[in-house]
Amino acid sequence: MLLQAIKTVTGRGRREDWSQLIGRTVEVWLGGRLVTTGVVDEATADDTVVWIAAQGIQRRKLYDKLTGYEIWA
Repeated sequence: MLLQAIKTVTGRGRREDWSQLIGRTVEVWLGGRLVTTGVVDEATADDTVVWIAAQGIQRRKLYDKLTGYEIWA
């Protein structure tokens, strides 16, 4: 089943192809809750994993689709 991005009034929406988000500021969601906001540092070619860049004291962090994370941009 192909899911389409759900757009909000601000133009932000859930993204399915994470490989196209490198360098973009995104929101990471899990179970309907906002986990973090940050810049995508790297993504796998198969678009199943992203790394959000370190900022301040926060370390670089990995998020994956299999766990249920969603990326909104």
